[in-house]
Amino acid sequence: MHRENEMLKKIKILNVIKTLNLGGAEVNLLNLTRAMNHDCFDIHVAYSFGGELESKFKEVGVTLFKYADKDFKVKSLETFRIIYRLAKYIHVHKIQVVQTHNFGAHIWASIAAKLTGCKIVEHVHDFRYFEPQDFIRRRGLNKQYKYVHKFRNISDCVVVLTKQNKEFLVKEKIYPLERIREYQNGIDLKNDMNQNDRTRVVTEFKVRSDALIILTPVRIAPEKNIDLILRIAPKVIQKIPNAVFLIAGNGPLYEEVTQKIRELGLEDHIKMIGYCPDIQGLLKSTDIFLLPSFLELHSIAILEAMCHSVPMIISQDVGCNSEFIINWRNGVLLDPFKDEGWSEAIIKLSENKELRHQIGSHGYETCMKNFNIKDVVRKFEGLYVDLLTI
Repeated sequence: MHRENEMLKKIKILNVIKTLNLGGAEVNLLNLTRAMNHDCFDIHVAYSFGGELESKFKEVGVTLFKYADKDFKVKSLETFRIIYRLAKYIHVHKIQVVQTHNFGAHIWASIAAKLTGCKIVEHVHDFRYFEPQDFIRRRGLNKQYKYVHKFRNISDCVVVLTKQNKEFLVKEKIYPLERIREYQNGIDLKNDMNQNDRTRVVTEFKVRSDALIILTPVRIAPEKNIDLILRIAPKVIQKIPNAVFLIAGNGPLYEEVTQKIRELGLEDHIKMIGYCPDIQGLLKSTDIFLLPSFLELHSIAILEAMCHSVPMIISQDVGCNSEFIINWRNGVLLDPFKDEGWSEAIIKLSENKELRHQIGSHGYETCMKNFNIKDVVRKFEGLYVDLLTI
């Protein structure tokens, strides 16, 4: 009877993440906390420093805890203080499940959870469980992943986004199959489908009123393959003079890419628009969604494009893209290591409005069927209950 009464109380979940800056893991966590049943689950979020999403988490009403004031490396002496702060927070707030969302945070939080007897859910949004040589080939850079094997079997459950991650975990004997779950991302499927506000886009980003807008919302980093856009753009522009590429986002290569665009004389056709807080609004004015990344797991941006019926041209055999995209039906899949086919696909879609509509509509249907955040949240809620009743 005591155990039943305990389970009737709210289950206390502490999500631990590195930052609340704009990124895939952070946006996914925001989506999950928004959709969670707050009558049954008491949600806490621990992070090291704020960012564009901090205010949005406050709006959701979750409890925020800042365990550090800046970005510390795992090998830093600050690691010991961070683990202590997290363990103390878990103890004081009687946290029952700790869920981690990137590898640095996982190292700190999993140790704190073990010290306090908490259940651990390892939610993988990064490339820690990726073949090392292939990771390097795809321009991935993260030396922390060499510690992966030191933390084998520490989590009570590992949630991955792709079949590749799942297979890697089993092959490397990091976790047994029964402790692995494959849950793909989801989004809020509300879409008011308002009329495109192209006037705002034309004015704000200084594009021609009849522009065919090709949007790439992405972190400007090596693994996102932005160079491909610069190489294929001239061929597209030659055939489609009103084509405008909008690249939305910040990152370490922002200035370098901007300079290359100037050197190529493509400023009128490739616009670096930086961080855009209203990607949803921008998608409503977008004709084609373009994402040629070398590395992804399950891009939230792709789901948002599908939700707005925007036809997509994205990378083949990257993350789980090829698991839900049927080529030239609900999206277009191309090899990110080859330039061939990318400009031709853009031109083909640009010249055929009906084809754009068909692919966009099929993408929307796929999103509605498979990627409702409410369905994803129900899986996590069931997982928490199962872990606590074992």
